[in-house]
Amino acid sequence: MSYKKIFWGVILISIGILIMLKNLDLIWFSWHSLWALWPVMLILWGVSVLPVKDYIKLIISLVAVAGGIAVVSTQPNINTFGFVWHRHNHEWNVDYKNSSDFKSDENYSEPFDKNTKTATLDFDAAAGKFMLEDSTSNLYNFDKSGGDVHYETSVEKDSTSALVKLRLRDSSVTNGKGTEAHIKLNSTPIWDVKLSVGAADMHMDLSKFKVRTVNFDGGASSIYLKLGEFNEDQKVKINAGASEIKLYVPKTRACEVRTNTVLSSRQLDGFNRIERHLYRTSNFNAAKIKTYIDVEAAVSNLKVETY
Repeated sequence: MSYKKIFWGVILISIGILIMLKNLDLIWFSWHSLWALWPVMLILWGVSVLPVKDYIKLIISLVAVAGGIAVVSTQPNINTFGFVWHRHNHEWNVDYKNSSDFKSDENYSEPFDKNTKTATLDFDAAAGKFMLEDSTSNLYNFDKSGGDVHYETSVEKDSTSALVKLRLRDSSVTNGKGTEAHIKLNSTPIWDVKLSVGAADMHMDLSKFKVRTVNFDGGASSIYLKLGEFNEDQKVKINAGASEIKLYVPKTRACEVRTNTVLSSRQLDGFNRIERHLYRTSNFNAAKIKTYIDVEAAVSNLKVETY
């Protein structure tokens, strides 16, 4: 039996098993972490055309795969696979410090004006871990620790609205490894959230806020987004690279999901397939208030659930 039939057959079976176990929530791992091993595929391709016997090709290939995993996994700040075995659908594998334990080296805030009815958070960030879930009596709070990046903020106001801008102080700095930031928002105004990040772990529990729009533009990311009840239409737009994307919407919300994904898996619980790339909840047509979700991603795992 030829090397190609044996080796590539094993590779395809292994990938299929991993995807199946991941979709069943029996294991967790990040696709963008696996992407770090892409050069190994070039090595395997080269091995396949070597003029040597098949058993020698197989040995060389196994050594190459093992060596690639060993090299990547020994690099600082890289978790190659990050496998986590679990059965709980809502478990998230990002280790954030509790607010009581979190010590920031940068913090910004703005007092809340009771006349503010709408607000926008415009956040341009480097790589790192970012949590947005807690409320504050201020308009916003931003606390950051670690990393070699620094942020600056500005707030633009008129009589009823506010625009909060968070930017890297030095736009030439893009390495945010080791950065962790906690963002808090006031729960009174209606919010529009704009996020532009690098390779990030983004945990956003927005269920307690009145969120009108969410626009996420990022690289290889882990994205957790939980939406809450709101008496207006909601629009969510996600554009990401190789990412792990988990979205949660209330069961009472009528929701539509459009996907444009390449080499990606998707799991949409509580949704009906309308046509290719289009899914809706059963109450969508009859509802007056709706949530629209649009996802564009490559080599990703997308999961959308109702809760």
